[in-house]
Amino acid sequence: MNKKDMANFKKILLQKKTELLNKVNNAQRELDNDADVNVGDEIDTASLNSEKEMYFELAANDKMAIDAINDALAKIEKGKYGKCECCNGEISIERLKAIPWSRYCIQCQEEAERPRK
Repeated sequence: MNKKDMANFKKILLQKKTELLNKVNNAQRELDNDADVNVGDEIDTASLNSEKEMYFELAANDKMAIDAINDALAKIEKGKYGKCECCNGEISIERLKAIPWSRYCIQCQEEAERPRK
């Protein structure tokens, strides 16, 4: 992978990180605003609790993605971006375009996801 590709992926990763951070912060503000509102009956309370639960699940997923993006950015700085953490082979450009924070090449990812018997 050349320096131009690295710079392009760094830009994409930083944009995605900013997008996810904004999403998490906005959801947190909405949740804080909802907490300040007096809840009506049991159905309203249940609905609010369901929304909170969904927020926490989405926020956890977004935070995991942010961590993966931070790891990818650190790899760029170290010159190790685009290398599979399992086999140390190259991760294809196509895979990185689809998921810029990929840690594994497609073969190692498929092996990791294959059910064990």
